[in-house]
Amino acid sequence: MSAQLDVAARGTRSTSRVPLRARLRSAAVWIVAAFVILVTVIVLVLLTGDEESAEPLHYDSTERTGTKALVETLRDHDVDVTTTEDQEQARSAAARPDTTLLIPANTAALSPGDIAGLEYALRTHGNRLVLVDPGPTVSEFTDRITVNDNLGPLADPEATSAPSCDSPIARSAGAVSTGEVEYAETEKGTEGITACYPFTGPGVAEIDGTEVAPGSARGQFLTDSGGSVPLTVLGTPDWVTNENIDEEGNASLVLSQLSQTQNLVVYYPTFDGSGQGQSPPSTIDFVPGWFLAGVLWLVPCLLVLLLVIGRRFGPLALERLPVIVPAVETAHGRAALSSRSHDRDGALHTLRAGALLRIAKRLGLSPDARTPDIIAHIATVTGADPGRLHYVFVSASAHTDAELTELVHQLTQIESEIP
Repeated sequence: MSAQLDVAARGTRSTSRVPLRARLRSAAVWIVAAFVILVTVIVLVLLTGDEESAEPLHYDSTERTGTKALVETLRDHDVDVTTTEDQEQARSAAARPDTTLLIPANTAALSPGDIAGLEYALRTHGNRLVLVDPGPTVSEFTDRITVNDNLGPLADPEATSAPSCDSPIARSAGAVSTGEVEYAETEKGTEGITACYPFTGPGVAEIDGTEVAPGSARGQFLTDSGGSVPLTVLGTPDWVTNENIDEEGNASLVLSQLSQTQNLVVYYPTFDGSGQGQSPPSTIDFVPGWFLAGVLWLVPCLLVLLLVIGRRFGPLALERLPVIVPAVETAHGRAALSSRSHDRDGALHTLRAGALLRIAKRLGLSPDARTPDIIAHIATVTGADPGRLHYVFVSASAHTDAELTELVHQLTQIESEIP
C-alpha cells in the first residue's frame, strides 16, 4: 500500500477510535436501565408467580398433579362447577338441590365438626359426596368403608384394573389405571356397598387375622348408598390428575360419576396453623423480608441515578455552517475507506481523480477539463508516452494490494514530474 494510503488509513483509524472509558460512560445509562428492568421483572415474577396454585389435586393447578383439566371438562359438559377453599362457601353450595360435593385432597384438614356440617348440608336435598383417595381418614366420614389391609405384603398389582363389578359406570369405563390403595367394606356383607376395580396380579392374596375379612367387597372404586350420605370413594388420584386422566378409562369413569348431578362443588380444604399439617411454602416465602424492602428502595434511587447520568452539561455547542473541508482530506478519507473495505478499484479511482485535479490546476486547465485533455497536456509537458499515461490514469486495474501500490507509485511519480 502507498505511503499516502497508509497515512490516510492510520489517520482515519486514530481519529475514529473511542477510548474504552468513554464508551463505558456512554453505555452507562443503558446498563443501569437494563439492571432496573431486570430487577423489576424479578420482583414481578416473585410477586405474581404464585397466583396459580401448584398444590397437588388443586382445581386451579395446571401442573401434572393438578385437576384443572377435570374441572374445565365438566364445565364444557354443562355441569355447574363451583370451586372454593372456603368451608362456609362449600357448605352453602352443597346445600343446593341436585349437587355433588367433591373433596379431592386434604381430608385430614377437616375436623369431625367440619365433616358433620358438610354432611348435614348434603342431607338437606339428598346430595352426594365424592372423596379422592382419603386413606385412613375415610373412617371420619363413614364407618362402613375402610382401607383394605388384608392383602399380602408381597402383592404386586397389575398396572391396569378391570371393573369386576355390576356398576354401569364402571362397566362403561372399562379398565383404569391401578393406584396404590385399596378400600373395602368394614363388615363383610354390608348392604348398599358396590366395590369395583380390585387389585389383581402376582402376590395379591387375602390373608386372615386382619381388620378386613377375606371375601369382603373390596376395590379402588366404592359407592355406598346405605349411609347417611351417598358416598363414593375414588381410590387413586391418578384418575383425576391432568397427567393421567386421559389414560385407559380414567376420564370416562370420573366424568360419568361427577356429572350425575347438575351442580358440582369442588372443595379443597386447607391446613391452618393448628392443623395436623401446613400448606406448602410459596416462592415468596423463601425471599427474606429485607430483600423486597431493599428492592422497593432501590427503584427510586436508580431512577434518580438515570436522570443524573443522562442530564446534559450546558447548552448544545453550535458550529457555523457550512464547514469547509479541504479536498485533499476528503480524497484521503475516501481512499482509506475504500482500502479498509478492500475496494481497490474504488480507492484507485479516488486517487486518480485527486491527482488529475491537482495536475490540471498546475497546468492551468479548467476544473471542467476532461481526462483525455489532461493526459494530452501531461504528455506534452513531460514527454511521457500517452499510452502509458492512459494506462495509469484510466485503464489499469488493481487486483492485489501490490498492484494497487505500484499504480499509486506511478501516479505519484507522474505528478512529481509536473512543473
